[in-house]
Amino acid sequence: MLYIRYVKLDEFINYLITEKHYSTHTVTAYTTDLKQFEQYIKKFFDKKEAKDVNSDMIRDWIMQLSEDKISNRSINRKIASLRTYFHFLIKAQEVKKNPLLKIAPIKSSKRNPIFIMEDDMDKIIHNIEYEDGFYGDRDKLIIHLLYATGMRKSELLSLEEKDFDLSKQELRVFGKRRKERVIPIGDKIISLFKEYLKKKKTLGIGEEKLFVNDKNEALSIAQLDKIVKKYLSIANVERKSAHILRHTFATHLMNEGADIMNVKELLGHQSLEATQIYTHNTIEKLKSVYKQTHPRSE
Repeated sequence: MLYIRYVKLDEFINYLITEKHYSTHTVTAYTTDLKQFEQYIKKFFDKKEAKDVNSDMIRDWIMQLSEDKISNRSINRKIASLRTYFHFLIKAQEVKKNPLLKIAPIKSSKRNPIFIMEDDMDKIIHNIEYEDGFYGDRDKLIIHLLYATGMRKSELLSLEEKDFDLSKQELRVFGKRRKERVIPIGDKIISLFKEYLKKKKTLGIGEEKLFVNDKNEALSIAQLDKIVKKYLSIANVERKSAHILRHTFATHLMNEGADIMNVKELLGHQSLEATQIYTHNTIEKLKSVYKQTHPRSE
């Protein structure tokens, strides 16, 4: 980046991966944000170096993003990107102070998480059972794992055979910041795992990562997205992604009366606030049940 005089961008990326343990998706997003900010200060302030950046320039950029109809959620991520970047530069002794100290996140309205209705989820599970062959078994295991555990797609792609403890019916997952958690798995997951692993070994595939593509290499995020979108196409939902299955897992648990603290641990959330978004969906279901069943609901 032009305004880093001595520190290369790849050093910052390495810092995000090795020290902050950010996912590939987050690293890509942060890198894009920084490049956008670089172009902005060069165009409007004729500045190229981080030491010349001040809080007024950042506020100006934020105002421009808002005028461009960028969501508050996205703007807050860009603010976080800059804050992390300047923290890195301070550690590298490139700058003396962080201009983001005076910049507060923008208040944003919380959206109810999008999820798949139980009837649609049953259809997806039913349809995927007809898949066969090695890649069919792979896809079945992927969809079942995402729905049955609520894990993030980065966590799923990092899975290895050794992470499964079949005797205890447990799965070890490494979440954000490489925080480890253990998720229970049922007989269906174990059966699918055994069948897929058996075929993987029969084919002589040596890739350590559990899930592979048609070249027998570790499955990428883009390839996973394509697989998930294929099977979620029958669902009546506006977005078809692995994260929707995570929302679906949590919402269905809450709707069936699961304790919110248990759901928090299963999802790997650091704060209860992050899990509380699923209570809104539960409340909406209660309202629906009330209107349908109570004689004085109208």
